[in-house]
Amino acid sequence: MSYIAKEVTFKASDDFELSACVYSPLEKPRQDPNEHVLIIGSAFGVPYQYYKHIAGFLAEHGIKVLTFDYRGISHSELGNMPTENILMEHWGQLDLEAAIQFVRNTYNPEKLTYLGHSAGGQIIGLAPSSIEFDKIVIAASGVGSWRLWPGLQKYGLAAIWYLVFPVVMSLQFGDTFKSRFLGPIPVPKNAVKQWLTWARSKDYLFTPKHDINISNYRRIKANILGLTISDDWYAPKEARDGLLKHYPNAHQEIMNITPQSLELKSIGHFGLFKKKQEIKQGIWQPILNFLND
Repeated sequence: MSYIAKEVTFKASDDFELSACVYSPLEKPRQDPNEHVLIIGSAFGVPYQYYKHIAGFLAEHGIKVLTFDYRGISHSELGNMPTENILMEHWGQLDLEAAIQFVRNTYNPEKLTYLGHSAGGQIIGLAPSSIEFDKIVIAASGVGSWRLWPGLQKYGLAAIWYLVFPVVMSLQFGDTFKSRFLGPIPVPKNAVKQWLTWARSKDYLFTPKHDINISNYRRIKANILGLTISDDWYAPKEARDGLLKHYPNAHQEIMNITPQSLELKSIGHFGLFKKKQEIKQGIWQPILNFLND
């Protein structure tokens, strides 16, 4: 192993304490004027430990990596904001912003990059300092509007948004919600409700009626890689393209991966972060090449 992992905490602007882990290359000193730091933004309800394998891989190749939990999630579950007040927008506006500021103040990297998985790819522009990213990887992510899903899939997703989730949520009491659809851990219920409201709208969080400040998406000029897995039901390429259109001033590249191209039976929404040699060579290595190019 040629990297070390260290658990850290940092605070958002409202003093909510967030838990994180930093993966550092062993061969580089803590303060390197030429340092490259990558922040990983998690999927909805996925704890930061899930990304330890790709974080370690990137650290072994010279990139310092920060993974963190959003407020209300896993190690950042409790803080000075009541769970009932936590919304999905806070994960971008406050928590991702805090991660950027922590990296800037602690490491002052020459190069700052970002990898957003699923929800982590949607909330980027909500963080005011996201315009500082030099490169962005949007992996298995897209606009969550059911209208963009191909063929009959759109009606299946609409049924989930309008019928399944409301019924299941009504049967769970308290401020948190747990569903296999969202990952293995409880998540703030009102964050789920806001997510559902966005998903039922034609243009997701970008729909004007939601009154979300989306001005930063236009201001981002980073090189963006949009990566889609063909058997990922959660984020088809149509949804990815619907998200990428909100970065009109960024240089964009797309990467469409099939399980067959990596000699795998399936990859899906979460498989691109599993520790498999085929995944390393077929997904992680191209991501590394993009980040270092």
